[in-house]
Amino acid sequence: MIKIVHYISFLNNNIIKFISLNKRFIKDFEVLTYTRDKIKNIGTTISETNELYNDYIKLNILYNQGGLIVDGKVEMIENIDIFFKHDMFLGFCDNKNIGTNIIWCKNPKNEYVKRLLDKIEENIYSEITDVFSDVLGQDMKANYNSIINIDNKLFIYPYDYFYPIDYNNCGKDISENLKTIIYEKRSVPFRQRIKLISLKIFGLSGYRYIVTLLRTLRYKLARKRYLMKENLRDKVFKSTDYKNQINNSIEIIEKYYNKDYIILHNPRWLGVTSATKELFENLVPLQEIYNKNDAKKIAEKIVSCSIKQVIFSAFCFGWEDLARELKSINGGIKIKVFWHGSNSQVIDEINWKTNTIVILLHKKGIIDVFATCKESILNFYKSQGYKTAFIMNTVRLPENQNNENGNINSNKTDKNEIKIGLYAAGLDWRKNMYNQLAAISLIKNSIADLIPLSYEAKVFARKHNLKIDGLEKGIKREELLKRIALNDINLYVTFSECAPMLPIESMEVGVVCLTGDNNHYFKNTELEKYLIVNREDDIINISEKIKYALDNKEKIMTLYKEWKKQNDILSLQSVNNFLKM
Repeated sequence: MIKIVHYISFLNNNIIKFISLNKRFIKDFEVLTYTRDKIKNIGTTISETNELYNDYIKLNILYNQGGLIVDGKVEMIENIDIFFKHDMFLGFCDNKNIGTNIIWCKNPKNEYVKRLLDKIEENIYSEITDVFSDVLGQDMKANYNSIINIDNKLFIYPYDYFYPIDYNNCGKDISENLKTIIYEKRSVPFRQRIKLISLKIFGLSGYRYIVTLLRTLRYKLARKRYLMKENLRDKVFKSTDYKNQINNSIEIIEKYYNKDYIILHNPRWLGVTSATKELFENLVPLQEIYNKNDAKKIAEKIVSCSIKQVIFSAFCFGWEDLARELKSINGGIKIKVFWHGSNSQVIDEINWKTNTIVILLHKKGIIDVFATCKESILNFYKSQGYKTAFIMNTVRLPENQNNENGNINSNKTDKNEIKIGLYAAGLDWRKNMYNQLAAISLIKNSIADLIPLSYEAKVFARKHNLKIDGLEKGIKREELLKRIALNDINLYVTFSECAPMLPIESMEVGVVCLTGDNNHYFKNTELEKYLIVNREDDIINISEKIKYALDNKEKIMTLYKEWKKQNDILSLQSVNNFLKM
């Protein structure tokens, strides 16, 4: 027989409601109800003003009676008979606190309950989690995401077992572990109410199936919205702002009268813009072009300024019309494209379209040279008979942006903490966010710093007991460099790259950065064994590489400085060769 101890605290709940809600899960039981008058008869030195008063009373009752404490509205989702085999169990209520709304003790006089009571009586604690930490000799706030088993007698379960409602927006979700729903004395957030309604209608397995379908659908809809935005931008954004952007580009072109070349870049594409600025002069910011008249106007201005070469850095909507107009007006003008993508990226519809357009324009002789910063693509297109060029990316930061050693990790509250940056943290499969986060979780005393910091990243981190920080939106390059410099190490271990900027930016501000083996960086040098992860989907391999790099930071930076000198020379040569083609 299960002894249910109904404790009437500040949450106040009718035991009849609990029984009616959960009678199919608990069949053989007796009920002991503790009212406020009955509680007053419990001998205690703890004042009602003590923050742990309610916890103390519940533990005191368990110590003398044993049984199952039920405090507040508790709704069972699955049978919990298996938990009654434990001497004692309870669970975390969020990502850092142990909850006491449901606690089980098989027998009175439990040794752990006695030690907890003694600690509370010392009147030096304000949180029950700190009491458990002291009694059990471990930081419970750092262990909320795994089942804690103390000598097969005391079990403390993660919050997804008993406390699934995300009152504090800390990344909780309903998982397959769910056994009960424990409600707090406040309104359930709207999104959580929808989840609970779905759970009750379809059951736990049905709910998880629906969530998976909806998440897949959400990603597909987000992608379609993006494509629609790009295709309809001329209708939605055909405004004074758009006209001003076109006029601004034309004004900048006029400043480059009689120059050997200009290079066009979309200023909204931050990574492409950064790479372009590092390599070329005569930059012209140019966003999408939404009608052929604007393309013709820009082409006429370029030709009238006697500019000999036009380089497209990447390729966005409307630039095809500009390229055709240029060749139509002046067949002798050279048109070149600096392609920043890889062939794996053409699975995305936008990349597929732009890649197809560039190749067709090259075949028709409108684009004269196809350049890339990915060595393997160069060799592929060269074998196909295209006129290609290899451009080697680099980073040249002003002296005032270089890292000062005195500032490294100055924002840490824990100087022993290992801070690891992850700034390609998108949900796109190519960014490999989840494997990198999992690897960081294996580094003792680590904290991940993410941009963008998504809800999904928070959930994943908390499931794997990883501290996480960051910003939800992107920031300017100058601010990102400052943030990068405050870390112990940065990661850019992605599935698909050409010649990413971030690893070099990180090294330039004095912080080691790991990358995958899908670019030419550090190839055939000693740095390769320190900085290149050969298996991007191998979590253990990434974590071991992190530890290895941290142990060899000084040597890595010495080797990097020599590599960088040579890379800058080769980068400059590659740009000059490209311009001469």
